[in-house]
Amino acid sequence: MSECTVPNPDRHSNRLAAPNSLGSLWAMVLLLWVLTVPMVHAADVSPAQLVETLLSPDIADQQWHEAEGSFEKLSVEVALRAVYPEVAKGAPGGPIYNCLNPDHDRHVGAWGRYCVANWLWCQTLARGKTNSQAGKALLELWAQPQTRLGQSVLVTSLDTEAWVPEAEEPVRNLFTDSNADSELREQAAACLLHHFGAKYHHDVVLFALFSSYEIRDLLFRELASPPHAGLSGVDPAVVRMGFWLMFEALAKNESLFAHGSIGASYYGTFLFADYLGRYLGENFTPDYKLPKYQSEGGREIWYRNTTENALTWWLKNKERYAS
Repeated sequence: MSECTVPNPDRHSNRLAAPNSLGSLWAMVLLLWVLTVPMVHAADVSPAQLVETLLSPDIADQQWHEAEGSFEKLSVEVALRAVYPEVAKGAPGGPIYNCLNPDHDRHVGAWGRYCVANWLWCQTLARGKTNSQAGKALLELWAQPQTRLGQSVLVTSLDTEAWVPEAEEPVRNLFTDSNADSELREQAAACLLHHFGAKYHHDVVLFALFSSYEIRDLLFRELASPPHAGLSGVDPAVVRMGFWLMFEALAKNESLFAHGSIGASYYGTFLFADYLGRYLGENFTPDYKLPKYQSEGGREIWYRNTTENALTWWLKNKERYAS
């Protein structure tokens, strides 16, 4: 035979057999339609649609994993741009939920959506980490108008997952911008300490000293941390800041004790004393194995004794750190 045909068992002919019923006609029409209409592949779906599919609680498991595979094939830049609007929304309200894994989390309401979006974000950051793709993509997003939460996501991601040298200038500019949100400036300050050691130490100390209690607390822990202290050495200003924070915490705590509050504890002041002890190379923390700390209420006594040891040291040595 000179061409491809469908054999007709009744008539040995080189032509297609004529349909002998209306059902057969419709079957042929359907076949021709299927052969001529292009198939819709995952590649035809926009990145934003892929993200929406992955965040939906109602998608079948097989469809979800197919969408996941398609998302992983996107370039790092495109994937980050697609999922960024979701992670920039921040955590939902209500009771705290601990993320487990996407297969489980995606069925858990608003928290599930948040957890899966963050999982996608982190997976994409990891994928672009080895060749600076992720960091450069974050800086592209940075250049766009930002909400406070969105900016916070970008600073955190650059700091912990995708740092690139080009990020120094925008992070420094955020830190030194007196009109910027103070919490964002704190994040930027910590980021600069992590990546440049003592280079911005003095600037961060000055910013912390004139900031709120909460920001001073966070930056003191960064400045007094062993990695940073190993580069900067012991700074009298950081020592003063630590004891200043401890005195403030102690005053709040004594007020709680005076009013018989259930939550009153020396744990907060203990933490400052412990940080200061390690920063100064002093040991303010008694041996917890001593019998008096093993009885009921012993842990609280241990917290208080540690605080008292730090205060005693300060009264004897504060002149050395006056300037």
